[in-house]
Amino acid sequence: MPEPPNSTTHSRFIEELFAIQREFSFRDPMFDAVRSGSMSRAGVRLWTLQASLFVRQFTRFISAIHANCPHRDAQQLLAENLWEEHGQGVRSRDHYSLIRKMARSLGATDRDLDDARPLQETDEYIAHCLKVTRELSFIESMTAIAVGIEIFMPVFFAALGESLCSKYGLTRDDVDYLLVHVAEDEAHSRRALELLESYADTQEVQEKAKRALREILLVKQRFALAVYNHSAGA
Repeated sequence: MPEPPNSTTHSRFIEELFAIQREFSFRDPMFDAVRSGSMSRAGVRLWTLQASLFVRQFTRFISAIHANCPHRDAQQLLAENLWEEHGQGVRSRDHYSLIRKMARSLGATDRDLDDARPLQETDEYIAHCLKVTRELSFIESMTAIAVGIEIFMPVFFAALGESLCSKYGLTRDDVDYLLVHVAEDEAHSRRALELLESYADTQEVQEKAKRALREILLVKQRFALAVYNHSAGA
C-alpha cells in the first residue's frame, strides 16, 4: 500500500488513523498486474465493470454523510465533492460517465455495462458503505470514506492510468476517470483530515472513528481480492 501523506504536523488522532492504515496494510494485486502488463485486457475490462458498479453508488455515500453532518465547513467540502462526482453539471464529466468511457475503451459495450452484475464482495462493499454513511455519525462516516477509501486513490489511480496508457494502448482521454481523481481526491483528503482534527474532539468519538476505519479497510480488502481473482481468470 502506498504511504499516507506526510503526517509530521498532524494530531495524535490523525497519526492513530495512519497507524491503523499501516496495521491493515494491503497492496491491491491489481496494482502490480496492470503495471507489469500481466493482466489481460479482458481482465482489466472485468475489473472496470465491477469498479463501475461501486462508482455508480459513490454519490449516495457522499450525500448520506452530508445529510448527517451538522457543520457548515464540512458540508461545504461534501457539497463540493458531490458536485465534482457529478462532473460539475457536465453530464459527460460525471464520474460514472467517465468510468463507462474507460470500460468502452477496453472493449466493453453499453449492454455489458448495463447488464454487469456485482460479485458478492462488490455487493457487500456497497452495502457496507451505505450502512456506514447512513447510520453512523459524520465523524465515523467521513473517516471511513475519506481515510479508508479516498486518501490513497491519487497514487493508485495515477499509476493505473499511466500503465493503461503505456501497456494497454489507452489514451489519457480514455483514462480520464482515473486522472481526475489524482488532484480531486488529494484535496478532499487533506481537507477531510483537517475537519476530523477539529471535530473528533472526544476520546469516545475518536474510538468510534477508528473502529469504522478498521471495518471498512477489511471490507475493501475483501472486495479488492475478489475482483482481482475474478479478473485474473479472463
